[in-house]
Amino acid sequence: MAKKHTSKRRQKALQRKAAKRKKRKRRAVSIPRGRRARLRAAGRWPLYECLISDEWRDTAGLAQILVSRQGPSGEVAVGAFLVDLGCLGVKSAFGRITAMREYTELRSEMSRAQALIKADVNLAAKIVREAVAYAKELGFDPDPDYRDALLVLGDADPDACDEEIPLGGEDGKPLFVAGPYDNVDAIIPRLVRKLGPDGFHYLVPVGPFDDFLDEADWEEYEALDGEEEADEHTP
Repeated sequence: MAKKHTSKRRQKALQRKAAKRKKRKRRAVSIPRGRRARLRAAGRWPLYECLISDEWRDTAGLAQILVSRQGPSGEVAVGAFLVDLGCLGVKSAFGRITAMREYTELRSEMSRAQALIKADVNLAAKIVREAVAYAKELGFDPDPDYRDALLVLGDADPDACDEEIPLGGEDGKPLFVAGPYDNVDAIIPRLVRKLGPDGFHYLVPVGPFDDFLDEADWEEYEALDGEEEADEHTP
């Protein structure tokens, strides 16, 4: 089992807050016509600020990214991401245009969950790109709303950033740390089928991952691995 580097309680809190922010966003107003076109245009506004969790390199935790651009009338375009560099990629994201007061409240809320530091927008774009690509290799898609958030990144260039983005656990294997909204019953079997039982690390609130595999899952894995006894695969 992977060593726990950050507080599981903090991860749960981050994911709960991200889910609540998205829920409030969807309840607040109906989506206006041309919303995506407005966000695309907002990607050309001057950058207001780019903030990233100060411990974003710790792949056992979750990284928050907040990119904002200010429009000609004082409005703010916001692109927010909750990123898991250990396994699942972009777990939550949204892009929207809002008033400065609401943006300030959002920034304060995110800062209370994790300390945020100023960063280059190219670094933010690279973190998102690498996280999404890594997760897709493992069979996990990003939150669909991340495409809206990407529009706020505008012309940010990941290739202009020389920073190395850490992925997976310390030994290079994917590291899955279960959060309150993760479907563990689906994620663990998918990782086993993709990588084998020893191909990743995990941290979940219950027992070993073979508890999450039904007979069909094990049969599929055995067919891929060529082994005869499922019990031999239990870590």
